[in-house]
Amino acid sequence: MKPLFSTALKASFCLLALGMSTTTGTLFAAELSTDFPKPAIPLELTPRMGRPFNDNAVFQQNMPVPVWGWTLPNAAVHVTFDDQKHVTTAGTDGRFDVKLDPMPADKLKSVNDAPAGHILTVETRAGGKQQRKVCSNILIGEVWLCSGQSNMSVKFGNTAYPKNSQAEANYPAMRYLDTDWTVVTPKTVGACYSISFVFGRKLQSELLVPIGLMNAAVAGTGIDGWQYIAPGEEPIKTKYQNFIPKIEPLVGHAMRGALWYQGEANVKDGKDYLPKMTRLIEGWRGVWGQGDFPFYFVQLASMGESPTDNPEGGDGRAAIRNAQFEALGIPNTGMAVAIDIGEKKEHPYNKYDVGLRLARWALNKDYGMKDIVPSGPLYKSHKIEGSTIRVQFDHAENGLMLASKDDREPPVPTPDASIPWLSIQAKDGTWHWAEGKIDGSDLIVSSKDVTEPVAVRYAYTQFPTGCNLYNKDGLPASPFSTGGY
Repeated sequence: MKPLFSTALKASFCLLALGMSTTTGTLFAAELSTDFPKPAIPLELTPRMGRPFNDNAVFQQNMPVPVWGWTLPNAAVHVTFDDQKHVTTAGTDGRFDVKLDPMPADKLKSVNDAPAGHILTVETRAGGKQQRKVCSNILIGEVWLCSGQSNMSVKFGNTAYPKNSQAEANYPAMRYLDTDWTVVTPKTVGACYSISFVFGRKLQSELLVPIGLMNAAVAGTGIDGWQYIAPGEEPIKTKYQNFIPKIEPLVGHAMRGALWYQGEANVKDGKDYLPKMTRLIEGWRGVWGQGDFPFYFVQLASMGESPTDNPEGGDGRAAIRNAQFEALGIPNTGMAVAIDIGEKKEHPYNKYDVGLRLARWALNKDYGMKDIVPSGPLYKSHKIEGSTIRVQFDHAENGLMLASKDDREPPVPTPDASIPWLSIQAKDGTWHWAEGKIDGSDLIVSSKDVTEPVAVRYAYTQFPTGCNLYNKDGLPASPFSTGGY
């Protein structure tokens, strides 16, 4: 794997640089950690494994699995996993890397099944001496990275649903990684990210394989701090500190894909959030070396309040939501819509639906379950038909419906309701509140005050309370603006 950072950046952060103490002769290597920055620690013959490799780890099925760590420079390294044996030599910086051959998943009889774990043994040899590191109870299944800011990092113990789900969380084959891997039990599940746990629980119930969730989110952080910095780039330290301690130690661990819930700290970026999302996704994919792995993200939920006398909208989070919608143009991405579950405060309590909606993307796109609709209606195109505009959607093949949603319960159809936060633009540029009529999978929009319409907006505002446009699979339509920002 190529070095991640330039020489200058290594030195400035005291993270990857190696140094020799002139007084002690001890060789040091930097440790990447959430304690940022962290002093260098001495290299020893005893192998020091990369963060993903310890007891209770989960390895990705059906992919080569890189294994890495540090020992003395030029030491011989023997890695054993089941019947696989790999031999390599540590580099001059003490780092060693091997790749395990692809392996099938450990099959589960139920989500409560506890399969026999595998053992990873790393033996290092130098100067006639040898040391060994053993990692036990490793399972092979599906691994996902879960990152972002506070709405991702909210713990399951704070939003547990359904009733008794925390007390019943006996899932020996589900693990989450913070500093170490933790097996999900009723005592440990409360500390797992809520969204990632709900996502993983849904995947495991459908796939019956082990699930590994690499949790790496930090409250209050902007997207800039999560960017991968290519060699030669000189970032501002305070803006780029999250990738280094949170993501870099995980880079290369074989995984299926990533989940991302962030944007609250970048609301003022509006449409400029799109190039940042593009850079984030392309940067992570590039450094991981797994091609265009799946990247599924959450569109920002409602928060605060919106004026009711401004049909033009465009206030608050409207533009950044539109940028997130446009990020679907990046290959192999998906977006969980959360416009119907917001609250006046920043952190919506309902993380349950968010986790399930992310899981739908994975189950449909990555696990072949095409009968599971991945998303609510997403604006596709529109046609002007006289004094009306016909709006067409992706993911509305089974039809549209109006519905009311109460907390985390499924939406209930309300066919006689009107559609709030729907507006239409006249040829002269003025905006007017509009009426919508469902025609199968299309929405026909009009206003008695507009004879020559040119554009439509739906829920294009900070907090569009009462959003009620869904597909018949019970998933909400994303806010949209047919004429752009």
